Amino acid sequence: MTALRAVWKHLASWAWRLALFAGLFGAVSAYQTRHHLGREPAPDFTLRDLAGNSVSLSQHRGKKVLIHFFATWCGVCRAELPSLRGLVRNLGPNEVLLAVVEDSEDVPAIRRFAREHELSYPILLGTPETLAAYRVGSFPTNYYVNGDGSIHASTVGLSTRLGMALRLFWTNAP
Repeated sequence: MTALRAVWKHLASWAWRLALFAGLFGAVSAYQTRHHLGREPAPDFTLRDLAGNSVSLSQHRGKKVLIHFFATWCGVCRAELPSLRGLVRNLGPNEVLLAVVEDSEDVPAIRRFAREHELSYPILLGTPETLAAYRVGSFPTNYYVNGDGSIHASTVGLSTRLGMALRLFWTNAP
């Protein structure tokens, strides 16, 4: 019976640590996204991609959309690229990733960046108006948009492939 008590005590200790970590993580996340848009309609935008095509958020209505705001100079954004590449390979037919680059003035440099990092998903040239509409103050920033065009969630900072996939999974599509 003593051994069983020791095991339960050990498990309880780890459960307490896990709960403390989850609470701390949740508090930091809430603080980082305190100025973000809430569960409201996502501001529509029409931006140019690297090929010069117009892409709008509204053209993806009915799909789950991850809007990924990043900057090529951002070290955390670069560290997140393998997760994004993995996520894109496993997107379902009703899921879309739209990456919006902040430093969009030098299109040839962004094309080189995309080639060097093997980015196969749409990269849209961000504008100050789009970043302001989404209240982007740090990079990377992710918004998860429901199929009806409303915001489901947002995050700031490094996200894992699993974290992004789960948030996208929990996002609703009609």
